[in-house]
Amino acid sequence: MKLCEGLLILIFYIFIMFIAGCSKEIRDEQGDLQVEEEDRTIVYLSSRNEDQGQPRVVMPLSREFEKKHPKVNIELQTVAQNDLMQTIQLLAASNDLPEMFAFESGHTEQMYEANLILDVEETFKTLGLYENLNPTVVDLLKRQSGEGKGLYAVPVELNIEGFWYNQFIFEQAGLEIPKTWDEMMDVSDSLTSEGIQPFAVAGQMGSSFTRLINAYVVRKYGFDVMERVHRGELDLMDEGFMEAAQIVQLMNAKGYFGERVNAVDYEAALSMFLNGQAAMLYMGSWVLSDFNDEEINHIGVENIGFFNVPLIRDGVGTFDDYMMNAGLVMAISKEKYDEEVGEWLKYIFSNYSERALSEHGMISGFIVDDVPEYMSPVTKITIDEMNKMKNGALWFEAKFDEQTSEKARYHAQLLVNGELTPEQYLSSLKND
Repeated sequence: MKLCEGLLILIFYIFIMFIAGCSKEIRDEQGDLQVEEEDRTIVYLSSRNEDQGQPRVVMPLSREFEKKHPKVNIELQTVAQNDLMQTIQLLAASNDLPEMFAFESGHTEQMYEANLILDVEETFKTLGLYENLNPTVVDLLKRQSGEGKGLYAVPVELNIEGFWYNQFIFEQAGLEIPKTWDEMMDVSDSLTSEGIQPFAVAGQMGSSFTRLINAYVVRKYGFDVMERVHRGELDLMDEGFMEAAQIVQLMNAKGYFGERVNAVDYEAALSMFLNGQAAMLYMGSWVLSDFNDEEINHIGVENIGFFNVPLIRDGVGTFDDYMMNAGLVMAISKEKYDEEVGEWLKYIFSNYSERALSEHGMISGFIVDDVPEYMSPVTKITIDEMNKMKNGALWFEAKFDEQTSEKARYHAQLLVNGELTPEQYLSSLKND
């Protein structure tokens, strides 16, 4: 009996030690043993660091949330921009998506259909956040998903795209804002002759080239051009697409993009423009946070201007049409969604738009109730341009599948280098 009793005591002791090792031991007022639950860690995956882009808004708000919820920890994990899509795909394949993660808008539908992410419209209505979303950007994201599809991503950005230019360089060179693509080519020739690189281009991201191709065909065919391609009403081998590929290839051949453009990453291209080494930068208004950062903007916000994509001869596109996108959106894991995540999302996105605009000049897909009295000049320019917008155009790859999207970007690098002809480039996108 004594041996059995001793064995039972030993087993009980081991059990207590096991519990103590897995959790925090506390006792109530009566001295009874209680087990405190472990802290909850919520992972947010982004391609930007804590002092960049969206995390510079999300993480300070998360720190505030942690103070009110001491058992919840918000962890930011980062991957390189070029590795973001592949990383998410690998995590999705292993059903280990983080609670919230950045993703390219227009590519979340498959994850939703695989039951991996939440329907944002349904979730936000439950959390009381849906009415805070800008209807224009909701419409844009639903158009990307397809007719009758839902909203599968949080629009933390609302961007127009176009050409940002160094007003000081233009004034010194006696140049005017180009109204047509031919005039923009003439401006570029004038800059090149003066030893000034016309464009800062992140060629390492092939999307920099597909954006220019898209800008041209939108002016040729109108704002809904890529949706018409998706419906079979236009063909990628049509004349306008051939012209677009030819003109972008020519721009590089004439030296407008500088040397070894395919080796230039996003940060290098941005730095080139903000250091006055290039006169123009085609980019979305997601770049406002960088423009408004005095530590990296060495030309000053007062010297940055904007012009919409120039018109082309015989094109139907107008200045009422803007290239528009929601940038990197946020998707929410269905597997890891719980009450703590819901409370965190509610706090973050109840405050995101005002904080992003007031502190960083970032425009999101949320309605801003109180626009700050003082706004940076470039932020004011962007808001003024958005107020002019009548139609928003999707980007080139918006309706492509992931394989074709990757091919469009990679082959665009080969196109600008002259390794592919325009016909070969466009034909390669039709074979999938």
